[in-house]
Amino acid sequence: MEELLTTRQVQDLLKVDRITIYRMLQDGRLKGVKIGQQWRFPRSEVERLLGRATPEPASQAMDLATGFPTHCVQTIQDLYAEVSGLSAVVLDPEGHPLTEMSHPCALCHLLWQNEQARADCQTSWKQMVHEVSPRGGVAKCHAGLDYLLTPIQDEGQVVAWFVCGPCLWQTQSTDFDVQWEHLAQHYNLPLDQVRTAAREIRVIDPAQRQRVAAWPLAAARAVQSILHERLSFIERLQQIASLTQIS
Repeated sequence: MEELLTTRQVQDLLKVDRITIYRMLQDGRLKGVKIGQQWRFPRSEVERLLGRATPEPASQAMDLATGFPTHCVQTIQDLYAEVSGLSAVVLDPEGHPLTEMSHPCALCHLLWQNEQARADCQTSWKQMVHEVSPRGGVAKCHAGLDYLLTPIQDEGQVVAWFVCGPCLWQTQSTDFDVQWEHLAQHYNLPLDQVRTAAREIRVIDPAQRQRVAAWPLAAARAVQSILHERLSFIERLQQIASLTQIS
């Protein structure tokens, strides 16, 4: 009897994420069998794919971006930003944006007028997703502002990050005036404009942190629910397709 592989085993062999596996099932590139609630894949199917061409690791982000339900997630993200008053964006596991940033703050708008600042912002996202633990946390961007990162998971694997901010986790030793002066000098921006924009940044005192940290968690769970329903829908379509196939 031929060996049947789990989804995780196929992911490891093909070097792709779970969403890509289900996309391959949907378009017929990969054949599998549903056993209970789990998919199993004949080893010969995987070896056939490996014999043709092993997917390149660099294509994984593009596969995720293509299969990610951006429109639905963008709606949740926009609503979250409107209610919380914080900016929000969804990043892939490597820190590349999957959505358009919702409600960017005045300071971000000002910094993005500088080409180097915009590039530093993109680099910050890539760094932040690797700085926090798999369970998420708070990380600083290149401008010294704080962002909350919450993982969006599928079968225990982080497939994206829900990122909100910027904000400031207030501490008694923080000298924000020095921080704004540094930004203005570094990016050649008017100090008065930087200070004015910075006044709009939300300061989170210790008593508020637990409550504020729960907001992106709720948003991430909503996105996870969409991903789960989408994959379930793909599975149902696959079952219908298999029933209508003429042998």
